[in-house]
Amino acid sequence: MRKLLTILFLFIFSITYSQSGVGYLNYTVYNIISNGAGQYAYNSAGFVNMFDVTKGASVYTSGTAAVNSAMLDFNGRWITGLPYNGSYTGIKITGWFVPKETGTYQFFINGDDAVDFSLDGVVITSFYGPHGFGANVVGSVSLVAGKSYAFMARYQNWGGGWGMDLEWKRPSQYNWAIQPDECYSTSPSTPTKKGIANFNFNTTITPTTFSVGSALSSAGSVDITTLLDSNKISSGTKGTIVGGGVEWSYVDLGATSTLHIDMRKFDNTTPSSVSQIKLLDVYEGNVTYISNDGTWANYSVPSSLIKVTDGTSTNNQYIRNGGGYYAFACEVTFASVMAYKPQSITLTTTNTLSTLYNSIVTVSDVYLAFKELANGGIFGNQSGNEFGYGIQFKNADVNDDGYFNEKDCFALLQNLTGVKTLVDTFNLNKTMRIIPQTKYDSIGKSNWNTFTTPLGSSYSFDINTGKSNDTLNLAVSWKGDVNLSHSTTPKSNNLTTMSVRGVMSVSNEINASIMTEVIGDSIYAYITLDPLGQNLMGAQFQLKYDNSVLKYNRVKFITKGSPTNWGVDNDGFVGLGSLITGSSSLLDNTTQYIISFTSNKKLDNILGLISIGFTDAVNQSGTSLKVIVK
Repeated sequence: MRKLLTILFLFIFSITYSQSGVGYLNYTVYNIISNGAGQYAYNSAGFVNMFDVTKGASVYTSGTAAVNSAMLDFNGRWITGLPYNGSYTGIKITGWFVPKETGTYQFFINGDDAVDFSLDGVVITSFYGPHGFGANVVGSVSLVAGKSYAFMARYQNWGGGWGMDLEWKRPSQYNWAIQPDECYSTSPSTPTKKGIANFNFNTTITPTTFSVGSALSSAGSVDITTLLDSNKISSGTKGTIVGGGVEWSYVDLGATSTLHIDMRKFDNTTPSSVSQIKLLDVYEGNVTYISNDGTWANYSVPSSLIKVTDGTSTNNQYIRNGGGYYAFACEVTFASVMAYKPQSITLTTTNTLSTLYNSIVTVSDVYLAFKELANGGIFGNQSGNEFGYGIQFKNADVNDDGYFNEKDCFALLQNLTGVKTLVDTFNLNKTMRIIPQTKYDSIGKSNWNTFTTPLGSSYSFDINTGKSNDTLNLAVSWKGDVNLSHSTTPKSNNLTTMSVRGVMSVSNEINASIMTEVIGDSIYAYITLDPLGQNLMGAQFQLKYDNSVLKYNRVKFITKGSPTNWGVDNDGFVGLGSLITGSSSLLDNTTQYIISFTSNKKLDNILGLISIGFTDAVNQSGTSLKVIVK
């Protein structure tokens, strides 16, 4: 049999035990010659029998038996000193597997000779019997993120070549890998730090199509406890000043006080590393390093230190009024401050984003943007601004230059008419913003351009809150969503005095009808409008068609005045419509769109080949209208 490089698990360094914690697993090496000679592990029960010390198997311990110098390969290098008896040797590896994701995991195993892998006592994948390395044998299992599963991998060597390879893929991954951050030598304790993220979507968004590790609930919530990094790191130094000794410290009082500490008390501590101070019983919290002059290290304290002067300190005997300053008879010690690392979560979606975005930025958004730009109204008979919330300006500023102007309006119009999309690639990082709800509600019409939250699908946060369970309340908005049809509606406050334009109600409707006919090799679809008394300024349709049978030709527009008309083929649907932005005409019941196709085969009828998808319309007041298609 061939001698191949063994790829196993990272960071395993002992015989019958390993280092503890994440990234480590336990293993035991067996001499199975007494009960393993002449037999192989042909199934799981064979392994149980083979490792049974009551039937002749024995466990190797360090320094016993003659062993080869070249041992199993862990972490890409040969480790010497691992008891190994060549032929008739077995290894059992145990621990805990804690998945990072919820969903279907895939594991493959390979080996020389018999190998298997199980979770909670259920064999997931195996390659039993005598053999060299062959095809990777794959098994699948559904796992829940954060749950602990008992891990066991077993291996037998009969003779000759030897080794085992076990790798896996998380639900979101395409490549096989050994991922030690999901392996533990002991069952992880229940996290002491927990977290919940609540995403506040508009009611037109389906939260369950979005995920952070696992799918959001129908209310937009997800438990992020297993995604938190609960390992604390040094985040600076804390100085503790207690009463006693001589005067090693003093303060200059003010709204922001200045603390001075004698440089001789620092020993090996760097003064600039001190970020927190506990000063007797009068202050405990953050400080800012200012400088040191070789004699005193100086810090800014964000407090007037009232207890120093009002007599309420229990350490008054250690405080001396020096006339213009207060000195402390004290001892000073320093210790490293441990804190949680900065955290981050990322939102993903199962939506086809180009399709979703097509319903987010519509004719209603473009019309409302142009109307806001005109301030006094497109027809000069309106008063006041059209946007009710500051976030509307942020969403309408599609070039993100801090100004909402004609450049943004025409970029929105180009996106609508298919001339140029707002983004070069449809992904969440280029279309969405995640903003803390409290910050979102404070974005006003006069300060919106001071908020610099960039587009992106990730949100960074701090869990050094002193709480055992942190809750993140997050608002979501979309680039170009001017009428907030899909973005979080801000809380009404003194920053926002108008209701959001574009909210639909049952009474805000228009009718449309579609008819089709076949004339020779040509197919025609006719869409006509009935505004039902609405002052109709824009209408938008998505006409779906079977592109395996039909080929799009053109759209003919029958409209009054000089609206912007568009018809864009997207190889499967035609986006078409009209928008009036600068005249007194309206879209009336004479408006008609004639869409023509050719067929690549003779058709008796076109049933199922053409249908209406997404629709939108907007009236003169900027209200989004429901389109009833007949």
